[in-house]
Amino acid sequence: MSTIDAGDLSPEAAEAEQQLQRVDLFRRAHALVNGLEWGDTVGVYDVLQVARFLEEKEEG
Repeated sequence: MSTIDAGDLSPEAAEAEQQLQRVDLFRRAHALVNGLEWGDTVGVYDVLQVARFLEEKEEG
């Protein structure tokens, strides 16, 4: 079986990949926050804080 060497990503493709990773991170944070029981309503700020936490864990 042969493989195809696509080479390096173009700047546009690299930017698109980074944005898709951040969208995936936000979706995971949103799912986590929505899956927990809260006494009060949860806002987008809460989801963003969880996303930052998850991002730090992935980088570290």
